[in-house]
Amino acid sequence: MNLEFEHNYQKKYLIIRLKEASKLASDQDILSFRQQWMQALSSWHSPYKAIIDASNLSIDLAETDEARRSFQQSWQRTAKLLEGFFLRSAVIWGLQQKEWSDLLPFPVVETEQEAFQALSIRLEASSKVAANFRESIQFQNHFRQHCVELSFSDLVNIDDEAKMRTLRSKLTNNLMQWHSPWNLLIDCSHLQIDPKIFASFEAMTRFFRGFFLKDVIGYSPQSKTLSYPFPVYRSRHIAAAKLEAEGQFSADEANCQSRKNPT
Repeated sequence: MNLEFEHNYQKKYLIIRLKEASKLASDQDILSFRQQWMQALSSWHSPYKAIIDASNLSIDLAETDEARRSFQQSWQRTAKLLEGFFLRSAVIWGLQQKEWSDLLPFPVVETEQEAFQALSIRLEASSKVAANFRESIQFQNHFRQHCVELSFSDLVNIDDEAKMRTLRSKLTNNLMQWHSPWNLLIDCSHLQIDPKIFASFEAMTRFFRGFFLKDVIGYSPQSKTLSYPFPVYRSRHIAAAKLEAEGQFSADEANCQSRKNPT
């Protein structure tokens, strides 16, 4: 079972998806689900809500009272444990086998929109416009190297303001984990930016400089003919060396008292 997590620190919710078709057939499967969920909570220090996408999930239990009771009790223990780690409420959507719904510790609804509504979470307009683009955005936080590394799982072209708002929103969410100056390192191997959007990208950069952004550098351009609104180097190690040359400090020494809260 391979889970994927999307964190929204601003609106305080966590989306949980299964990357591939998976079965829940035993207490061990539930334990794996719980362990991955707990590991994803390392960056959470406040109450949150969870939205569980079960569209890739099937439940395969022996149709006996004992099997049903064991399954239900395992989930109840999991829910109780998670509630002790800031989980306020959760909703499951997309489950095809409705006959098992009464064994699960969270309400089950049909669609993702219904799940958001059930948790009183307002969807962002940009996420509707650029849903696939949003899902392709990936971050790695290198706290000791004072660097946020941005990459994309698919080929993308940032060619409109909706995508810029989506990128800014996700970067702001990720920034909620930071308490010290940081650099933005961008993997451009899957990235193209339309020149008409350069001004918007630079405006976003100015915004984040107010929240301790120091520099923006890219590496591995998608094509030699493309241009970007920031310096781009041929390889990652060259780009990383440019950031290292600017001077060292410990990124895990927080300056929370002076830190601004992005909105």
